[in-house]
Amino acid sequence: MSDLAATSDLVLLNPGPAGTSPAVREAMLRGDLCHREPEFAALLARLRASVARCLGVADTHETVLITGSGTAAMETAVIGSVRAGRRLLVVNNGVYGARLLSMAEAHGIETVVVDAPWASPVDPGAIADRLRSDDRIDAVACVHHETTTGLLNPIAEIGAIVREHEAVFLVDAISSTAIESPDLAEAHADVICGTANKGLHGIPGVSFLLLSTAKGTDRVAAVPRRSVYLDPAAQLRAQRAGDIPFTPAVQTCYALDEAITEYEAAGGYEARVRLYRERAAVVRAGFARLGLPVLIAEPHRANSVTALGLPHGIAYPALHDELKRRGYVIYAGQGRLSETHFRIATMGEIPMPRLVELEGALEESIRHLTKAQGA
Repeated sequence: MSDLAATSDLVLLNPGPAGTSPAVREAMLRGDLCHREPEFAALLARLRASVARCLGVADTHETVLITGSGTAAMETAVIGSVRAGRRLLVVNNGVYGARLLSMAEAHGIETVVVDAPWASPVDPGAIADRLRSDDRIDAVACVHHETTTGLLNPIAEIGAIVREHEAVFLVDAISSTAIESPDLAEAHADVICGTANKGLHGIPGVSFLLLSTAKGTDRVAAVPRRSVYLDPAAQLRAQRAGDIPFTPAVQTCYALDEAITEYEAAGGYEARVRLYRERAAVVRAGFARLGLPVLIAEPHRANSVTALGLPHGIAYPALHDELKRRGYVIYAGQGRLSETHFRIATMGEIPMPRLVELEGALEESIRHLTKAQGA
């Protein structure tokens, strides 16, 4: 059996790319389509409407599709949120907060940083203090689910604070879209970054912004153009007219269309969040029985990613390889956690029986590696 064929039996327990259903994969076989034809304009209009609808913000936000991973949406959001001569406040308590900061700095946008420990949510009061003391802050950027650690930041509380100011609220919801509470409507965010993959179970390669009609759409029109490809104002103008400035990932758009159909047929947001909570409960009960410590305290844990301490004396590469031989792909810790922790994500299409069996696979892997150490 080829290596490619062998991957068909692997369960991806990494936080993206997430597993997909057969129907979503088959949607990419609908055929080739020129993006200047009316058929694509119809698909584009359908996706712009369905993305906002399925995420509960159809009455308050407008969708802009972007061909690129979630990082493309993040960068588009950053450069489209801050007017000339103003500042971006960035919440930094993980790798992805640091990435937002890096994007702003790369485009010459002045930044203000509110730091928090990697294992702790940011204090909304610290953001309120900065906004009161600095009237040059034009936008506040926060990652909802920091997949670095499996941590949730309090975006609803932050959103309520930002609403009292002229600044816009930018939320990186890449890893929380359709997975976490509160839902996006409760956050009152003006610029939301999302992706087709992960919680929506589409194919990687298409991401999106949700722009609030209260502040978001006006803001992207008011900022200076800082990119050609990632210019949100140009994308919004074109997509409102049923066009798209550059060649899109047409087949990936087909797959997103199918993924949203499946998502809504299964009950939409509430059902998807419930599914993720059930998965988290199953795997975390197993982790507890195995004595694997969870990094994030219970009230702040995401539904889809768990950062775990590595078993004593076992390095991540060895654990990864043992579990892969048993049909599971896990993920390393990031940054300063790379030597001490690993991560298990339960995103995408995963059969529940395989998650139930994960505990046994972990136990066997740890036993095997511990025995090998003593040999």
